[in-house]
Amino acid sequence: MADSSAPAGPTSLWTALSDTQREIVLALLRYGRLLRPEIMRIVDISPGSVTRLTTPLVEAGLLTTHTLQVADTGRPQSPLEVRADAESVVGVGLSTNLLTAVLTDLRLGVLATVRRPLTGHSPAEIVTELAAALTDLAGGAADAPPPSCLGISLGGTARDGRTVDEAVFYGWHRVPLADFVEARLGVPTIIGNDLTALTLREAWFGVGREHGRFSLLTVGAGVGHGLVVDGQVVTNADAEMGLLGTVPVPDGARPASAAAAMDCLTNEAIERTWVQRGHDWLAAADVVELATAGDGDAVSLCASYARRLGRLLGMAAAFTLPEVVVVAGERAAIATLFEDEVQQGIAAVRRASATPLDVVVREHDRAEWATGAAALALRARVLGQL
Repeated sequence: MADSSAPAGPTSLWTALSDTQREIVLALLRYGRLLRPEIMRIVDISPGSVTRLTTPLVEAGLLTTHTLQVADTGRPQSPLEVRADAESVVGVGLSTNLLTAVLTDLRLGVLATVRRPLTGHSPAEIVTELAAALTDLAGGAADAPPPSCLGISLGGTARDGRTVDEAVFYGWHRVPLADFVEARLGVPTIIGNDLTALTLREAWFGVGREHGRFSLLTVGAGVGHGLVVDGQVVTNADAEMGLLGTVPVPDGARPASAAAAMDCLTNEAIERTWVQRGHDWLAAADVVELATAGDGDAVSLCASYARRLGRLLGMAAAFTLPEVVVVAGERAAIATLFEDEVQQGIAAVRRASATPLDVVVREHDRAEWATGAAALALRARVLGQL
């Protein structure tokens, strides 16, 4: 949670909202355009309260109404939704060698995207690249209002939303990144874990629109697991530590062999196994590309990866009981290329009489992770924290 030291955004209206008004705005962000009876049901308020609480938000330009003619009754309806152009939000995703930034509207529609390679990982270098990215974003969306808030996500922990407690890939420990960014850019900033941010984005604009309970598994540089229950991201101080990566995952071949998920489902594991099979080193993405082209060793390696991934999906689902499981990250494409092997892995740990596990695979795009960072900032903004 961002503290009160963050600079004020373009408007102080958010800080004056009641808790119920915040619930209404968050519901509109998650579900999109809603009729007043739907708001009553979701937020559990009376018809009079809907009008009383939303009218000031419409007058302030944060919400907008639409007049629709309902065919069965002939009576017009006036659904509400968040006004997209009321403010703009910046989301930044930091990976090992790349800074990806997006400028979004208030419904997280992407207005501009910038990708900048990183040549260094010091906080000063990151902030300098971020400043340049914001200049590029402004040039790519000249009609957008100045950003009201900024979210940064990275593979690490930031329990207070301001200080990076630890980011192994950057060698950071107790880095007050939000302070540095705000001092340079003057935009209220929140820092968060990239998996948590991506999970929030999926809850608001992905499968969460139709499912209140789902799991998100990411595979690539690391292994991550996000969980949404009743539309809320389940998180605590341990959720950003990649604990699922220590779970042993067997291949399911004969004889069976097992290794921790971090040892068999990461880029490094693919690269190490490729070398162990007598080949020159290749990046994981190149090994997957060879498998796509039909190279025998690459196909064998990726098929084993897919079976292990399926087993991990099945084990995670046994504990979390999701309606759907989302696979994302740099190596998610393996789940599409080797769909049968993923299902074999799931079947190895899931009873045949159980409900079939619905698996959705997301194409990897760093801009989606950056949009997740924007979602973190927008949520904090609505809650009056930025």
